[in-house]
This record gives sequence, structure tokens and C-alpha cells, in this order.
Amino acid sequence: HALAAQHDYSYVINGRFKGGYITRHYGQPQQGVHALQLELAQRTYMDEDSFAWDGARATRLQGLLRALLQAGLMAVG
Repeated sequence: HALAAQHDYSYVINGRFKGGYITRHYGQPQQGVHALQLELAQRTYMDEDSFAWDGARATRLQGLLRALLQAGLMAVG
């Protein structure tokens, strides 16, 4: 719901991404060990040209990340 409620960022759920070794190797949901991979574009928290931290962008992203992680924790109990 956190992702669907926002319109600032694009996202894919259960989509294919290059690699995935860490989530496949360490994630063992049947044993209660869950793995989550988030890939963030630099432009969501910094200026890509100067590599300078952008506090306003980071603050906006922080709220969404908090909601996503809380939802994930609730989902796995």
C-alpha cells in the first residue's frame, strides 16, 4: 500500500533484476529467513551531476523507505 499511495517513484514488485544471488542464496522464507532487495537511483537522494547529498530528496525518500520496511516487518510477523 505504501508504494501504491505514492506517485514520486516508479517500482516493480517481484520483477526480474540482474543478479539476485543474495536474495536467492540467503532468503529462506520456509525457515523464516526473508530477503529483500531494494535498488535506488542516486537521483532519489543526491544530485547526480555533482554527487552532492540532497537533504530534501533524501527526506522525501526516507518516509517511503520507513513505510516499506514497516510493512515488510508486519508481513513476516
